[in-house]
Amino acid sequence: MTIESLLDEISNIIDEGKSVPFTSNLLVDADAIKTAIEDIRLNMPDELMQARKIASERKEILASAQSNADDIIEKAHLRAKEIISEDEITRGAEAAAAEIMQQARAAANEIVEQARNTATELTEQAKNWSSEMRKSASEYVENIVAIADETLTNSVNEIRRTRQQLRAASQSKRIDE
Repeated sequence: MTIESLLDEISNIIDEGKSVPFTSNLLVDADAIKTAIEDIRLNMPDELMQARKIASERKEILASAQSNADDIIEKAHLRAKEIISEDEITRGAEAAAAEIMQQARAAANEIVEQARNTATELTEQAKNWSSEMRKSASEYVENIVAIADETLTNSVNEIRRTRQQLRAASQSKRIDE
């Protein structure tokens, strides 16, 4: 069940409630409302689980980026050793090795930075989405409560008018007798 359908269920329980005569109270199935609220609580972790999944994916992305960076650096070291081992081009090899190491570090840093940016963006999106869901649920519940309050107020006013009409009719009948 979705949170929205559970909130609809609470609304239906309130709509099906019976008014208590001569009061502004409404009899509702408290167990049904408690069950619906518990179901909402059980469904809320889905959003939290998605946020946790995004955080886990962020860690995986960073670990993968670091692993890629380590591989690039290791390959650069191996390549540098191969170049250095050749006597006739030792000086050129040292320069090439330094350049390869610099390129490897730059590439590794770029990969890590991109991974961090992606992870940060995903985390922010998850936070925004979770916040919007909580805000929507809160607004929906507030709307239901406002409607219920208005309905109950109208019912009480109608009961008061009816009581006044009954008193007036009773007094009119006494006067006529």
